[in-house]
Amino acid sequence: MAINFIGLDTAVSGMHSNQKSLEVTGHNISNIGTPGYTRQQAVLQTAQTRYVANSWVEMGASVQEIRQVRHLFLDNIYRSEMNGYGYWEARSNSIKDLEAILGEPMLDGLQSTLNEFWNAWQELAKSPDSLTIRALVRQRGESLVHHMNHMGAQINKLQDDINTEIMKRIDEVNQITTNIAKLNGMIARAEIANNKANDYYDQRNHLVDQLSKLVKAEVRENPDGQMDIIVGGYYLVSKAQQTNIVASQNAALSHFVTPKVEGLDMEINVGEGAIKGLMEARGQVSGAKGSYDNGTPNTTADVTFAIDISNISAEQLDNLKSNALSYIQQMEAQGLNYNLRLITYDGGVVTNENFNKDQSGFLDALEGLSATGVGGANFGQVVSELANTKPFLPDANRYVFTYTAESINGDGITATQEQVSQYISTLQANNLKVSVITSPLQFENGDPLEPGWNAITSGTGGLLYDIDTPAEDMANLFTQMGIDTATDVNKGIVTVDESLDIISSVKKMLNGVINVVAREVNRLQMSGITLTGANGGPFFEPIEASIPMEMGNIRVAVSASDLNNIVASQTDANGDNTIALAVAHLRNEDLMKGYTQILSIDDYYQNIILRVGNLGYSAEQTAISQLTLVNAADNDRQSIMGVSLDEEMSNMIKFKYAYNAATKTIGIINEMLDTLIHRTGLAGR
Repeated sequence: MAINFIGLDTAVSGMHSNQKSLEVTGHNISNIGTPGYTRQQAVLQTAQTRYVANSWVEMGASVQEIRQVRHLFLDNIYRSEMNGYGYWEARSNSIKDLEAILGEPMLDGLQSTLNEFWNAWQELAKSPDSLTIRALVRQRGESLVHHMNHMGAQINKLQDDINTEIMKRIDEVNQITTNIAKLNGMIARAEIANNKANDYYDQRNHLVDQLSKLVKAEVRENPDGQMDIIVGGYYLVSKAQQTNIVASQNAALSHFVTPKVEGLDMEINVGEGAIKGLMEARGQVSGAKGSYDNGTPNTTADVTFAIDISNISAEQLDNLKSNALSYIQQMEAQGLNYNLRLITYDGGVVTNENFNKDQSGFLDALEGLSATGVGGANFGQVVSELANTKPFLPDANRYVFTYTAESINGDGITATQEQVSQYISTLQANNLKVSVITSPLQFENGDPLEPGWNAITSGTGGLLYDIDTPAEDMANLFTQMGIDTATDVNKGIVTVDESLDIISSVKKMLNGVINVVAREVNRLQMSGITLTGANGGPFFEPIEASIPMEMGNIRVAVSASDLNNIVASQTDANGDNTIALAVAHLRNEDLMKGYTQILSIDDYYQNIILRVGNLGYSAEQTAISQLTLVNAADNDRQSIMGVSLDEEMSNMIKFKYAYNAATKTIGIINEMLDTLIHRTGLAGR
């Protein structure tokens, strides 16, 4: 009799297990459109058998667990591809915005405005005395600076917008990690109560998917069901504890931000992802006003004259004193922000004095020089002195002109190759370019077995000049030294290495074009004569004098409002168009002399447009390819974790019939018991 009642228990277990399976199926169907939902499955197992009445009796089925059907390996692949997609999407969108600002190769771009400016000067060359065409030149100049300033303002706004987007994305990361930490606590409480927190797991996994687009996160799932999130080596989530990242100033006076760990003031490496893509698009540079890394042309020249006064001749000293002004005047004509320093040495350093822009003080100090007669001029002492002398501005271009008639360590004292190598290493470490004005006899070889001065100049990027140049040609030599200094400064301005930083690199190149063009036009204008017979002045000038001419900081000079001050002639002869023609021909001059290429202004600008176009195409195509990989990875995991209506309907039918069969079994057993109880005569007694 007991066995028959156990049969009822077996059938009831079938009803319960299939009813639960139907409930899980209904839950799956209800959440078919829920983002991040993972289909669930009731895992059935055979109930534990019992030993009754000398035999083992099967007890039916029981629900072992309600499990999620998920593949962690495919989750990791999806998150990795989503991380790459977030990075390339951010870069692609930023470059599209930059291309829209540049407006090339449309007719309203900077190239068109430049062409009109050059053409106006060409027209002035045809009629150098015309005030009407001078008015056209000024109007085209004003149109050019308006276009450049407007373009600069738009690019700056784009950087600011991206910077704001970075802050929003950082806040989004914090919101996600906060929610993950909360879910960790809810999951822990559910697991302790022996409940399955599958829906909480779904919410948390969906948040991790979102986080993977923003930063590269390492995910660790603990045995107790909780999850740790590690970014850049720092725990942003550790069980129920969460740590924020903050948008912190990335440099002094900068308004650009970088992510740092809250409370530690440590910059965090977010890896790839949207935040990294946005940071590189904006530029991982200082956003301070006048930042060289963010595009301001570095027109600073910290110039040191190191004079060997050991055994220098009176004639050589007189040539220096008489012609140093030519170098200074050329620096001014080139529009450089310079600083003058004078070091004198013999067997050691005698003086080290900084004059800033005090020409008179510098020239007076030169006038007071005389030979000391102390032998063995020690260049090593000069190198040590230079290494301990700071430039007048941080990151200034540093130049040293050594004026000597002797070898590196002075005649009679051999400088070994090891010493020379150490000198060069020290000079390079302090970004000092050493040029030497000395006898050609010392160019290639010094004392016996000693390297010549060319070892120092070639090792530091300097040049050699002939100290024995005739006195009548010495002014030209010092003028050429000034031209060479300006040329090297321009090389630094127009040479922009390949970088992941997009907008800051493009700003460097655009500002390089603008600054070099403006300073070259000014140089030509100041070398000529106005219509009133006065010396020419600048055509362009900075709006804010403390910052070099660049996008947003350039205007037509106030003096050019008087059309008579626009220079077309080198002399006051009628019909002289030398200056106007020279300005018009600047468009084809190889002014953009970088360390790897020499281009005209127009070619250099076209190179900028080509560079931006290539970056944009590459980023867009990579983003498209990355999205394909994201979709493929998602399809793979959805084939496992996604809800299939066909499969769920099939399961519904299966569980329904199993449930019906279990109830049928109960009915049959009930009939059997009814027969046993009521039809065997027991009921009538």
